[in-house]
Amino acid sequence: MKRLSAALQCVETQPELGHDALATCMAVNRPVAEGFSAWLRHTGLATLGEQRQRGRSYELTPFGKLAFNYDPNLTDLGTQWILHYYLSTKHTECSQAWRVLMNEFLSPGLSFTAEQFTSYFASVMGDEVKNRSALKKDPSTAISTYIRPQGFSKLGILGKEKTTISVASPNFPQILVIGYVLFDWWRRHYNQTNTLSFPQLCKEEGSLGHICQASEPQVRQFVSELTGLGCLSFSQTQHEPVNRLYLEPPHLLLERYYSQR
Repeated sequence: MKRLSAALQCVETQPELGHDALATCMAVNRPVAEGFSAWLRHTGLATLGEQRQRGRSYELTPFGKLAFNYDPNLTDLGTQWILHYYLSTKHTECSQAWRVLMNEFLSPGLSFTAEQFTSYFASVMGDEVKNRSALKKDPSTAISTYIRPQGFSKLGILGKEKTTISVASPNFPQILVIGYVLFDWWRRHYNQTNTLSFPQLCKEEGSLGHICQASEPQVRQFVSELTGLGCLSFSQTQHEPVNRLYLEPPHLLLERYYSQR
């Protein structure tokens, strides 16, 4: 987190940075700076603009601006859940190992080894991965992200005992963060409709069920709390429709969260 935080602060103060300049700002070598340029994008903190004379132009996303203003060290539980959300979903760029781990491989109560996930990732990605070394490196890195204290361990998604990794009991964030995750995903993938079925919120790729590794009763609790805030309405009829009432930009929920901490 320290280096990602450093990269965030560098590009906020100097938006036009090439990799050499970013390396200097972060006090690291160029390959490390290149890696953290990618991490900024894959975690939803920044996007890349046009190539300019001094280098690439970075632009902080609404989430990136809020994180910089309220949690520049990226240590807040809510911030880390959103970083995890972006790593695990398709957006401008995609971290395939994280996406596959959260949306296809894990399930509540599952125990597995790193080798089993590596094998699964290689089988489902096949020829889609251009860098063949990534078939082994990325799955291992994805798992360690959720186990290492300097990563996302406090999210409580994974635990490790010797060589066995288990899906743990997640430390869920405050409901406004859950709302941000839900409505950002909704806007990106289903913005043409204001009604989804409850099972979609549990089972679709990038849904609360997968991102939070949450059981159906837990997702129902999320929906109930968001209904209480006036963001949703939910009918427990045959098709279990969930109606989106909150139509403002999702980052406004996140701003409420940070300002109320």
